[in-house]
Amino acid sequence: MCIKFLFAKLQQQTWNSTIAPLSSFATNVSSSVATRSSVQSSATVVASSCSTLPTFSPSTNANSYPCGSEVMQTDLSHALYFSFIQKICCHIILVSPNLQENKVEQSNSIEEFSDKTLDSIDCEEQSTASLDNTIETKEAVCSGSLHVEQSDGGDITEEPKLGMCFELENALMDFYKHYGKQEGFPVMTQRSKREKDETIKYVTLGCARGGKARNRTSNISRPRPTSKTDCKARMNVVLKNGKLCVTSVFNTHNHVLSPRKTRFFRCNREVNESVRRVLDTNDQAGIRMNKSFQALVTEAGGFENVSFGEKDCRNYIDKARHLRLGKGGAQALLEYFIRMQYKNDDFFSIMDVDEDDRLRNVFWADARSRGAYYYFGDVVTFDTTYLTNRYGMPFAPFVGVNHHGQSILLGAGLISSEDTESFVWLFKSWLDCMDGKAPNTIITDQDRAMKNAIAIVFPNTRHRYCLWHILKKVPEKLGSHTQYQSGLKSKLLSCVYDSLTIEEFENSWNILKDTFNLHENAWLQSLYAEREFWVPVYLKNTFWAGMSTTQRSESMNAFFDGYVHARTNLKEFVDQFDNALKKKIENENQAGFHSFNFTIPCISHLGLEKKFQDVYRNEKFREVQQEIMGMIYCHCRFEKMDGVIATYSVDDEIKAENFIKEVTYTVLFNEAECEAKCICGLFEMRGIICRHILAIFSARKVRELPEKYILDRWRKDIKRRYSIIPSSHDVADQRPETVRYKRLLKICYEVITNACSQDGHTEDMVSKLYAMNDVYCTSKPHKIQEKNVGDSTMNAATKGSSKNVLSPNVVRGK
Repeated sequence: MCIKFLFAKLQQQTWNSTIAPLSSFATNVSSSVATRSSVQSSATVVASSCSTLPTFSPSTNANSYPCGSEVMQTDLSHALYFSFIQKICCHIILVSPNLQENKVEQSNSIEEFSDKTLDSIDCEEQSTASLDNTIETKEAVCSGSLHVEQSDGGDITEEPKLGMCFELENALMDFYKHYGKQEGFPVMTQRSKREKDETIKYVTLGCARGGKARNRTSNISRPRPTSKTDCKARMNVVLKNGKLCVTSVFNTHNHVLSPRKTRFFRCNREVNESVRRVLDTNDQAGIRMNKSFQALVTEAGGFENVSFGEKDCRNYIDKARHLRLGKGGAQALLEYFIRMQYKNDDFFSIMDVDEDDRLRNVFWADARSRGAYYYFGDVVTFDTTYLTNRYGMPFAPFVGVNHHGQSILLGAGLISSEDTESFVWLFKSWLDCMDGKAPNTIITDQDRAMKNAIAIVFPNTRHRYCLWHILKKVPEKLGSHTQYQSGLKSKLLSCVYDSLTIEEFENSWNILKDTFNLHENAWLQSLYAEREFWVPVYLKNTFWAGMSTTQRSESMNAFFDGYVHARTNLKEFVDQFDNALKKKIENENQAGFHSFNFTIPCISHLGLEKKFQDVYRNEKFREVQQEIMGMIYCHCRFEKMDGVIATYSVDDEIKAENFIKEVTYTVLFNEAECEAKCICGLFEMRGIICRHILAIFSARKVRELPEKYILDRWRKDIKRRYSIIPSSHDVADQRPETVRYKRLLKICYEVITNACSQDGHTEDMVSKLYAMNDVYCTSKPHKIQEKNVGDSTMNAATKGSSKNVLSPNVVRGK
């Protein structure tokens, strides 16, 4: 309901009689709660929950009040009543966690409401259009006149004003830094002057994005990203009569502000003394840095609550650590799945056991992975060669590539046997998890059983072998040949990589066999029989999202290295798997921040490059720039005209190891449709327009880039739903106390909304809340130890069976 009243309705009497007592009450309850060690964990939950509630605070504009980044027209008295009563309810719920209830409602409405509230508070997202055109947000350019309550529940910092004075330099610095963090911009000292005794004479504090971008690298083809936008937001401070006074201030920014991203700014990243002591202790204990950092993040309640990154910690202590893990088995894996499904209904898992209830195969995928598959499930790689656990069960992840070009997990499995039956079970389980939507293409290693299973479960999916795995076998299969180093190896690689047409490959392959007498080589014969599954020239008309097999394999190694190893048992595996997934999500968030906060300068005056700069994420814009740079070495020649199709030859100079080779590419250009197709197939395979097409567009004076060459997959102005889906490990615990808290909070929202509409109702509710709080504080029982709700659930589930799930037998791989 939209509330519109006049500012004059708020009277000083209302403030003194209502607001001051409520503020005092909240302070008293908070200090009382702090003395109870048994409630400290709940206090954290309250703080985090309250921080997401919609709060209002006075603005300099007498007729408007800010909510997040938007200044809302509202009634001040209603807003203040709602906010402070809300805080009272939070404290009352905190001191009454053991209220008895006959039935616990499991509802996600509070989380959903909080998510929406956070979205409205943050003015970070650009104008977006989702793939189905149903999600759109508009980015707000904040003017610096906001008084937004901090997401961490901190004090509100008013905007800098002319005439403000500060006794100490530290107070001045802390004020502007806190203001920048509140509003969502980085802060820096732009200029200053000190006296001989180091007393500051004057200082200019401003937005760190002020100043003009300068390319300070000698490599003009790869300019450094810059965050500079020539922002003019700043305040000048001069020492007058022993006080630092603001003499001029300008609070308007020329860029988007984002309070939720301020933790990534350099000015807000700091490894304080207490953290350093923890890192030093862990260093002496031999704990790896990634585990030390994960512990700090967990203690803080998430990545968003730490003021430093893992790289900052590594800069403080740069030394190898050793992973230390515990024990477990199949039953622990089952308990983990039960717990995850209890926390999130969209968590999917399935276990395959034999007649003795011994584990054979298992598959699982969290809610975020399932959501990501909607956007990135067209191209998938499936690899069982990376890791085998202590039972001999190969780890089988389904991996895609996200809009940053990073690997993203789309599900994972453990299988006891690498035969067709096991792969069919795993693929069907994955297909059921993804609502029957099969991928367009899939990359695997060269395995007969896997190939048969894909043909059965994914009959319409384009299957490709991992070229890296095939070429890795070349030294083993051909290394004994007398001419291996003197020409055989280089000729084979040239045949595979340099063939632009199928005819070229066939001719090169026959010449290779004739030259080195390889007609009877069984391994090469088997490769040739399946050439359509691995030779690039047969695959270049299919979209593979730039999933270079070597890069993807190395990326998977980096994904899990430091978390799991070959002797990890099942319980250890799922625990460390969760940690690896958290880190991967954080890496994606950091990449998103980089594209949000930094702009890579153009290296040319082409309007086509400017278009890609505006819409593509930084990682993919870099790839486009490489192709634009390559245009320098391209020379176009018109060959012929066939109707509306013009044929061009493009001579390209490609730098090899120690020489330059010239390659001629054929480009077909349809001027009527403004479309081009190059024989190199870069756009078809990777979704990045090639230098040869760009050279033709430049020669034909194409100024407007056709939309078909801008893929939604790489765009930065699309809001993807999966990114707001919390992973199962991110879901708050579901202990009975937490469930009761959320239930009470939901009721309190309804009561507050109704009570704040009238002064009388507000006063009545405040008095009753005080009375209720007194009762609950005096009658609160001693806190007893409670089991995790996941444990109680899984115990109930397992008691119904006379047998538990047994760990698998150690199996022998292929």
